[in-house]
Amino acid sequence: MGKQVARRGRRGMQQNLKTEAVRLAATPFTRLIVLTALGLAAFALLSLLSLQPQTGWSWSPADWRNPFTIDPGIWSSLLTGLVAYLLSAWVWALKPASLPASLFAISGLATLAFCFSSFSFSIALPLTEDTIAWFWIVNMLGASSFGIIMISLFLIYPTRLPGWRMLMALTGLGFGLWTLLRTFGPWREFAEVQLITTVEMLVIVGVVAWQMWASAHEPRARAIAVWLGVSVLLGAGAFIATVAAPLSFGFQPLVRENYAFAFFLAIYVGLAVGLMRFRLFDLGAWSYRIIFYSAGVLLIFALDLGLITLLSIGPSQALGVSLLVAGFAYLPFRERIWRHFAMSARPEDTPLFSGVLEAAFKPSAAERSQAWTDLLRAHFRPLSLDLDSLPVSEPQIEEEGLVLRLPASDDAPVLRLAYKQGGRALFNSRDVLLAKELIALAQKARENRSAYDRGVSEERVRIARDLHDNIGAQLMRALHSAATEKKDAMIRDTLSDLRDVINHAHGAELSLDELLADLRAETSDRLEAHGVRLHWTLEAAAGHRLMPGQVHALRSVVREAASNTIKHADARMLSIKVRARQGQIRIEIRDDGVGFDPAQSSSGQGVSNMRARMESVGGAFDVVSQKAGVALHASFPCQGLSS
Repeated sequence: MGKQVARRGRRGMQQNLKTEAVRLAATPFTRLIVLTALGLAAFALLSLLSLQPQTGWSWSPADWRNPFTIDPGIWSSLLTGLVAYLLSAWVWALKPASLPASLFAISGLATLAFCFSSFSFSIALPLTEDTIAWFWIVNMLGASSFGIIMISLFLIYPTRLPGWRMLMALTGLGFGLWTLLRTFGPWREFAEVQLITTVEMLVIVGVVAWQMWASAHEPRARAIAVWLGVSVLLGAGAFIATVAAPLSFGFQPLVRENYAFAFFLAIYVGLAVGLMRFRLFDLGAWSYRIIFYSAGVLLIFALDLGLITLLSIGPSQALGVSLLVAGFAYLPFRERIWRHFAMSARPEDTPLFSGVLEAAFKPSAAERSQAWTDLLRAHFRPLSLDLDSLPVSEPQIEEEGLVLRLPASDDAPVLRLAYKQGGRALFNSRDVLLAKELIALAQKARENRSAYDRGVSEERVRIARDLHDNIGAQLMRALHSAATEKKDAMIRDTLSDLRDVINHAHGAELSLDELLADLRAETSDRLEAHGVRLHWTLEAAAGHRLMPGQVHALRSVVREAASNTIKHADARMLSIKVRARQGQIRIEIRDDGVGFDPAQSSSGQGVSNMRARMESVGGAFDVVSQKAGVALHASFPCQGLSS
């Protein structure tokens, strides 16, 4: 019984270990580690073979060749094959179920094979003819397999082209038979690999062009196709032009084959970016930039070669002339073409920013929201522009450039824009930057509009105070005047003050003595008509002048205090004391009336208006009410006053 339990326990443990091993093997990290280890092992083995001396195999590093003195083409081939393999392994480790990623991984193995087998003639270790022949066989099969796999990959990515299955079969059958016939049997010709790869590269270029045409109406696929087209044009085109085509026509290559293998890394980097769909919304701009920069480099080399060949001048002088021509002729041309391709669809900024300001200054929130939406619709021309319930703090691109989400503002909710330019383009980083600028400008405009609204509100409050404190008091004074001529003069003065209120034109600076003299006469007349005596005290040196706002504040407080005394205090005497010293003007107003409760006063806006007047000029106001009367204390700073 115990043995059976032990056996069951061991079986359970083995099953758990198998399950754990399968789980670990299924993770991208494990796949990447295993594939990387295999690639590095192959790199180390070929590196060790390359370092062996002519005397035969040795495990002693002392007998090995100096790695810095052996043929550099060996290291170029090894590094190119390893980098291509690692890039393809990385993509496949992340997307093992993807057919394009699987084909990409197989192409990496093919590249590793033909790169690692391309330098048998540079190995010092004596090799048999059969061994050298197998190096050539692996090189030929790897190079041809790379072309076949790349054609198949571009037949299905980024979009599956019509008849892709049949075309993949024909590609494998045609190029495969051609390669096998020239690799084995009576028709063996290893040099034929150059012609085979040249034809394959031309087919790759054609298939990529077909992809660009087929994806013209799908912005994401088109962005990938353009990017891959540029990568293939650089990688395959450069290899064909410098190695494959010259060898196929019996000429020497322009660049040594082992160095030219590095051109294929452009294809691998482009495919890795495309398969991982990294920043699809920026691939279009990147593609155009790469094309322009590559064209500049080619122009310099072409001019350099032409000057050396035709004019028989030295390489250094030819390079200088080439750089000069490229700088003054090509770069301005490149800038103009770049603006045509990349900037032609973008409207000018001036009307766009003007539209933001117009939207921000619409009278109602609904109108501002609608104007903002219309502005975005007119600029980006999306197929759909909808409200979004999910919050977002700043503009961001989603769904690989199909969608641009904008944050909410004071008047507009979160917006979701989809399919830029009617579905013909992707939102890109430049659109995000522009959206941020528009939002910042709209926010600044809203702040200015709010400041304007506050100014309007404050102006209305000022006018209300002026009408209550000054105009009302003067009209009341004229109403109770018995003399017709005096009443007419008071009304004329009131109309003059009313014009000041409307125009906010309180005049220039005014002498304190002149202001207080007018106020004393005016207040005395008003109080006398109601049987109230005035006791006026002034403690101030002559020559002080007040600013318009201070004049208005002081005049309003005295007038409002007199009005309240007449209407509410039932007083027999009003005492006003004005002191100007130590940089302050202090006003103390008392009456001997019945007093009131400031918290429950029904005297209207008078007290609050007087407090607001003083605070508007940086002063203070206080009121004390008792049964024996009311005392008002007001003060404000005045420059130029001394003790």
